[in-house]
Amino acid sequence: MHQGMRLPFIELSPRPIIKLTFRLSGFFAALVVLVPPQLLLMHVPRWRYVLPGLFFKIMLKLLAVRVELTGALPDMSARRGTLLVANHVSWFDIALIGAALPTGFIAKNEVKGWPLFGQLARLNNTLFVTRRIGQHVKKEGDALAHRLARGETMVLFAEGTSSDGLRVLPFKSTLLSAVEGPLGERGEISLQAMTLAYTRLHNIAMSRRQRMAYGWIGDMSFVPHFLFVFAGPPLTVDIVFHPPLEDLPAHNRKTLARRLHGQVSQGLEGLMRATPHPVAADTSDA
Repeated sequence: MHQGMRLPFIELSPRPIIKLTFRLSGFFAALVVLVPPQLLLMHVPRWRYVLPGLFFKIMLKLLAVRVELTGALPDMSARRGTLLVANHVSWFDIALIGAALPTGFIAKNEVKGWPLFGQLARLNNTLFVTRRIGQHVKKEGDALAHRLARGETMVLFAEGTSSDGLRVLPFKSTLLSAVEGPLGERGEISLQAMTLAYTRLHNIAMSRRQRMAYGWIGDMSFVPHFLFVFAGPPLTVDIVFHPPLEDLPAHNRKTLARRLHGQVSQGLEGLMRATPHPVAADTSDA
């Protein structure tokens, strides 16, 4: 978290407390109902993302969050793997994306140890990666390539950390090695950029300070930020799916990272100017 930056104060009057209590009760009730069957379904490829998607949709409904999708969503009927490369604002990004389409996520290894959310990440078939270089990175790149070869859709937050939501940090190219091999050359993997932006509260454009409040960055504690999001007003988030990159074999991973970063940065700049991608997403197959 930036020095001196604080979360907006959550007013402890009866109405906000009642709202927060209702939302937390619904959140934990959904966990109680959906986690036991997910312990079985997570091992069934065709059904592993059904209950996580339902859980995320319930979560967004409880929090009065609207997600507006534009652009071309990955073709889930094509049976080829898709690597979605996105910017990263908050832990809440996972719920926003997971409610929009059935997908797995790539997360840092430390997430395994998070109370509750570490277990939920495992149930959502998250691929955990370390920050070390060398043989560990090769194994993780191979593991990602294997998931893509099975036709899965995976989300990579290529900045390697979350940001303040006002800019896109440089992309790390390491795991893009998964699309450099034979699968990418044969066109069996799709590589697609995705821009995510927190844009409106009560359907009114957010200020810079409000956007930064939703960013979970630096040394910010998780529980206060979690409660801040759950107590928040109606929120609108925009997600733009950019056209998939073509001619993957012609570029190395560093070049691909720069191209993807350019797409995501331009998408964020457009959303900040309230000029999102002009083509609405077709969610009929999502």
